[in-house]
Amino acid sequence: MEIFTDPEGYKRWYEIHNKIYESEKRLVSEFKPKNCLDIGAGPAIFHEIFSGNTISLDISIFMLKEIGEKEDKILADANFLPFRDNSIPCIFISVTICFLNDISLFYKEVERVTKERVVTCFIPRNSTWGEYYYELGLKGHKYYSHANFIKKEDLYNILKKFFEISTIKSTLFFSPDEPEKMDRIEDGDKGSFVCVEAKKRSSAPHSSVLNSLS
Repeated sequence: MEIFTDPEGYKRWYEIHNKIYESEKRLVSEFKPKNCLDIGAGPAIFHEIFSGNTISLDISIFMLKEIGEKEDKILADANFLPFRDNSIPCIFISVTICFLNDISLFYKEVERVTKERVVTCFIPRNSTWGEYYYELGLKGHKYYSHANFIKKEDLYNILKKFFEISTIKSTLFFSPDEPEKMDRIEDGDKGSFVCVEAKKRSSAPHSSVLNSLS
């Protein structure tokens, strides 16, 4: 998207809101991202906690240019992943889904490519921060005015078409009008920054974490 032409400004937000960033980074680290394809990687915000081989995929050449030379980078559309079937052990997605037109089509493509699991982190529309960003979007914010924030239940329903949801954890329990702080991590999706791990289906049955959230 043409709006993602300022990687320095994008990274600056995380520097200014470093307590939010640290809270989100700690949550992402709980999922031990290893040998991941990061779809919509931007300037590699969370990659310092990734291990193994990381591939950054983004539609913006400006964002990819900010990523270190030692990391593999691919300029591509998230809906058309240039990989063989079952070729990527882990796929990681942070915030990217709110900038996609067809999330179901996207996850169909992710299911084709991934060999084991996908970890999706997002700000649900029906969360305190989701409501706040939505309102900023209505006022013409550079990024959020282009975002389509999805409700958590809607995302889970899409994921269940292609995967088995195994883990849901969240952080950011304080509201936007409160002082920013390093926040706790909890199982479930009560926070405003939610990470969901979903595993590729096999012939063996899996129990779903969604049953515990009903």
